[in-house]
Amino acid sequence: MEKTITQKPRMIFRLDPSAKSNEAVEACADVAEKKLHVAAYCRVSSGSNEQATSYAAQVDYYSRLLQENEDYIFSGIYADEGISGTSLKKREAFNQMMADAREHKFEMIITKSVSRFGRNTLDCLNCIRELSELGIDVYFEKENIHTIKSEGEVLLTLILAVAQNESQTQSDNVKWGIHKQYERGNIKSIPSGKFLGYDKDDEGNLVINQEQAVIVRRIYEEFLDGYGGYQIAKRLTDEKVPMAYGGKGWCPSHIKKVLINEKYKGDTQFQKTYNTCCLTKKRAKNQGELPKPYVEDTHPAIIEKPIWDLVQLEFMRQKQYCKDHHITNGRYHNQSDRFPFAGRIICETCGSTYMQLTDNEGKKYWRCKTFQGKKGTLIEGKMYNPPPRKLWADRSKNIYWLSDQSPREMYCTDVKVKAEFIETLFINAWNHLVDHPEEIKLSGDALKDYRAGELKRLLLEYGNIDEIKPELVKQTLDHICVDKNGEAVVIFLCWVRI
Repeated sequence: MEKTITQKPRMIFRLDPSAKSNEAVEACADVAEKKLHVAAYCRVSSGSNEQATSYAAQVDYYSRLLQENEDYIFSGIYADEGISGTSLKKREAFNQMMADAREHKFEMIITKSVSRFGRNTLDCLNCIRELSELGIDVYFEKENIHTIKSEGEVLLTLILAVAQNESQTQSDNVKWGIHKQYERGNIKSIPSGKFLGYDKDDEGNLVINQEQAVIVRRIYEEFLDGYGGYQIAKRLTDEKVPMAYGGKGWCPSHIKKVLINEKYKGDTQFQKTYNTCCLTKKRAKNQGELPKPYVEDTHPAIIEKPIWDLVQLEFMRQKQYCKDHHITNGRYHNQSDRFPFAGRIICETCGSTYMQLTDNEGKKYWRCKTFQGKKGTLIEGKMYNPPPRKLWADRSKNIYWLSDQSPREMYCTDVKVKAEFIETLFINAWNHLVDHPEEIKLSGDALKDYRAGELKRLLLEYGNIDEIKPELVKQTLDHICVDKNGEAVVIFLCWVRI
């Protein structure tokens, strides 16, 4: 007899029918008809040394039992190692056994106990009922129960309920132990593979992955330089910068997780998520259902705490800016080399942003986006005539008209600001500060003072300019405010007004 063994966590032992000669098969045909084709199922729930010994002992025991018993025809051993019995999802050997049962490869399954078969009452009963319908008996040695018998399911229901309750009790005990570790600031239970920049040493402590730490510092630096999550992610993807645990490319959510994770400043907030059920293992965000202990200095920091705090303040500033000026976060970071002032020109009258348009002569100008008559401040005596909008410029027949083409009263202001005026305004304001850096003063606000220091550094680095440099707009400009008379003021991120 030969055996084939698959790799862990699933092991299946089977006879190879081809090992017997045709003569031997024919000679034993009558005897085989009276014997049962029997398989065995084994499982241990963890990968510890003690459980590994139990796992090997179970496999050896059933190998000998099935092959030495003259009433059985050995039909395989299905074994899951280090797999929980509360769910069928990851139990590869168990699922393979069920698939083989549907093909009638055996007539009986022997297993050590009900708890080895599974701890989820509903899942186990469904599987046992399916096996019974297929004419397959399951024998539990410890409880001495045959499921094919009439009383088998009643007994199993009671035993499985107890097993499931034991699993819940064990889960609660494990959670209690983990909570105590959290309170002591023990971070060894936290998987390091879920966030960039850290590995674990042999003792389970977090240690900095220097190669990945460079990427983390770069993300923080670029965010404070004015780049949004989408822009940072695109740059990293274009440069083929590897992610922490694989993936095709970076996305804004990856960037945000890095920027708001307190672990990068050396602190740990425990239990951000939790298992809602010990059976399904479904995780949910902790919204106050359980304590969330916060422990400082649990491991080496990649980002200095003042810098991490500045990033959180910048998130708050951007959120408030978007709320005040009626734009989304995506619109806030919609700047480009072609449109460095996108989202940065504000109407003093209604607070909305300006949009860049082109007149009939092809000249570009800026105008408050609410002038179209949707919302804002009404302009007495002014009317707006919505123009047709072409879907395909070269096909006049394909013209999409707005649902309401009738003239309507205009809202906000009727101010039009030439594009070159905005550029000149910023250049003049910049050069003014180059000559008068003393106008940049500290205010006691951490974020504004940081911006003031960065502005002074950039003024020294670039000096006077005679053309727009998009990177300077991104790094230093808060907004340009235009009043109802068309007069404008440049407001830098450190809140210096020119």
